[in-house]
Amino acid sequence: METKKDILDTIALRSEGVQDIMSQPPHWMIRWGNTVIFILLLLILVMSYLIKYPVFVPSTVIISSQNPPEKPEVRVSSKVEEIFVQDQQVVTKQQVLMVLQSTADYKDVRRLRAIIDTIESNHLEHFPIHETAGFKLGEIQADYNAFAKALTDAQLNERLQPYSPDYVAAEQSLATSKSRIQTLQQQKRLELAKLELSQKEFDRYQELFKEKVVSAAEMDQARMKLLQAQQNVESLNITVSQLQESISGIIKMRSGAAISAQKDNINFNAQAGQLYEQLRKSLNAWEQNYLLQSSIDGTVSFQQFLGKNQFVKPGDVLFSIMPREKDLLMGRLQVPSVNSGKVKAGQKVLVKLDNYPFQEYGMVEGTVRNMASAPDKDGNYYVYILLPKGLQTSFHKQLPFDRELRGSAEIVTQDLRLIERVFYQMRKLLGYQY
Repeated sequence: METKKDILDTIALRSEGVQDIMSQPPHWMIRWGNTVIFILLLLILVMSYLIKYPVFVPSTVIISSQNPPEKPEVRVSSKVEEIFVQDQQVVTKQQVLMVLQSTADYKDVRRLRAIIDTIESNHLEHFPIHETAGFKLGEIQADYNAFAKALTDAQLNERLQPYSPDYVAAEQSLATSKSRIQTLQQQKRLELAKLELSQKEFDRYQELFKEKVVSAAEMDQARMKLLQAQQNVESLNITVSQLQESISGIIKMRSGAAISAQKDNINFNAQAGQLYEQLRKSLNAWEQNYLLQSSIDGTVSFQQFLGKNQFVKPGDVLFSIMPREKDLLMGRLQVPSVNSGKVKAGQKVLVKLDNYPFQEYGMVEGTVRNMASAPDKDGNYYVYILLPKGLQTSFHKQLPFDRELRGSAEIVTQDLRLIERVFYQMRKLLGYQY
């Protein structure tokens, strides 16, 4: 029985043209086939040169304005006592948003703050201590009591003048001593006149005694009068000298009283001033712990549902405050250390926002401004980018900005051509062979 192969071998192709085509392809087909293949290879090379293959460094991004939103944090574990604002309310700088429960009456604390803000430490005489005596200050009470005592002591010292009697007594003693010296000076002038007369009389008796006119007894009596007059003058000199020494002591005592009074006055005022600053410091600490305030002008936004007597713990963020002035937008990137050396200023950044899917809204384009020179504790680098077109996306949509935006970003570090990528891979393979 004949097989199929034997049957096919016996089949004779009757057409010679078909036999020619099957035995030898036409030359034009070979020529044009090689041309087409060459053109395709050339197109591939040209396209690989024209098509650029960018290298990306991925990271996370937070977009905010140059003045970022403020997020006051709770510092102590407590309960909400009062809420003074509502969601989306416009607030001003230093406006109180919320107060937490404490041992102090926050109204008294706020009144004390208003008083302290109007009185400097060198004008404590104007502090209304009678008005603040009944305040309930809780944690601040001890510092307030110490300051109130020091201020009261300073005011009593100023009013009572404890060294004033000593000063007055010294003034009186000084006046008396000066008056006595004046009297003694007058007596001294009289005694000097007597001494001069006694000296003349003694000289006459001495001449007469030489001529044997007077006796020796009379001569001795004249000498006695002269000596008595001299003694009286010396006695007055000694008394005047003693009074002048007494005046020096009185002046010294008066100066000591004045110095002691001034010293006590300075000490009392300095102590009151120091305790006043300590009270101010304690008041600031209480406000930081129990008052949530806005440090900027803006719009408040609640981060969670809030109500009175709600328990809060340290680290809780209850509010965020968007600045009123929305200036140039910036982005903060957190770049891992891998490929971070390729990041340079001026490079393009493609931002995809979590709030706005990039498939629908497009991507936002940014530019690298600068990069931190050292990584953080997790090995990441902070990179700051500018958004020259704002939040206009690649789909020509303008995104609204009323809060902080988060997303992912890709830094375009190199725009390599496709052919360069192929050569890099070949170089890499050749490098591994050595």
